[in-house]
Amino acid sequence: MTATLSRGLYSTLSFSLNTSLHSNTIWHPSVALFSHVHSESYKSALRHSSTTTATRVIHNQRINPPTTTLPPPLVLPNRSPSQSAPSYYYSLGRAYLTFYKTGLKAVYSNFKSARALTSSLPQSTSIEQALRKGMLSRGEWQLIRRSRHDVARIPLFALVVACCGEFTPLVVVFMNGIVPKTCRVPKQVIGSRKVLEERRKASFRRGTLASEADLRKSVEELEKAEILHIGRSLGLFSKWWDKLGEYGLGGVPSGLLKARVRKGINYLDMDDFAIERDGSVSDLEIEELRIALEDRGIDVLGKDNAQLKVLLRNWLKARGKKTLTSLLLTRPSAWT
Repeated sequence: MTATLSRGLYSTLSFSLNTSLHSNTIWHPSVALFSHVHSESYKSALRHSSTTTATRVIHNQRINPPTTTLPPPLVLPNRSPSQSAPSYYYSLGRAYLTFYKTGLKAVYSNFKSARALTSSLPQSTSIEQALRKGMLSRGEWQLIRRSRHDVARIPLFALVVACCGEFTPLVVVFMNGIVPKTCRVPKQVIGSRKVLEERRKASFRRGTLASEADLRKSVEELEKAEILHIGRSLGLFSKWWDKLGEYGLGGVPSGLLKARVRKGINYLDMDDFAIERDGSVSDLEIEELRIALEDRGIDVLGKDNAQLKVLLRNWLKARGKKTLTSLLLTRPSAWT
């Protein structure tokens, strides 16, 4: 079984070498092409998935990217009283392999959809420019961004799956950075959020933030402690950089830190614009809502759909009075 999967995974690798997705040339698709691209993504996901019995419906495709950009459902077998341990763990391993294979095929499906969006738009136009000009919807923009993220992780992750087979879940739990978003099991997603939220709480407890009067700044004007807090809160650099700093080994390089924080803030500025233009907070699917809040350094664990919507609405409302850096350096309770 593992050998068969290995051949399938390595055939999947060939698409990741295509660099057209990473070019800055994009085009303005017609409505017909947009519908075709998305419907093909959904059909492909359904054909490749043997773990789901229901189709998740996207109600607003302009604001929500396709569900193929998220992990597929993971259905684990129940152990019967008469089933032996080797038999059960073998079926458990097969279930995980099916999940990973479905996730990898979703990466390929997303890649083809994203390539269709980026390959025929005017040359020398970035996807951010296309979003601002209305050439891309938020859903399309997020599809392209997530596809780029996942494609970059395919070669190493596929190699791990091919080598480890049924033991892959035991290995990748320690290698979260190499796993495409479509291949992250529920425990991995929740575990990552727990770690990030604890790290965020610890950073706020440090008490190194500037006063409210000093918060209206660009990234270049922020103190290093403030930049570090934003980086920790958004998960822009590994916690191991903090460990190095604690041992007096320098920590995260200043240039890398500023570049990532600047990029993160620019992304949030674009995403705020796109959410308000292409729909509303109510239009976001529940997992997309969680992702949007997590991207903004807001805790999501233990909160229901209504609470999450209030938090994002408050963020967007506060944007009219505060800068992005101000919001990122304070808790939601300080925005009103």
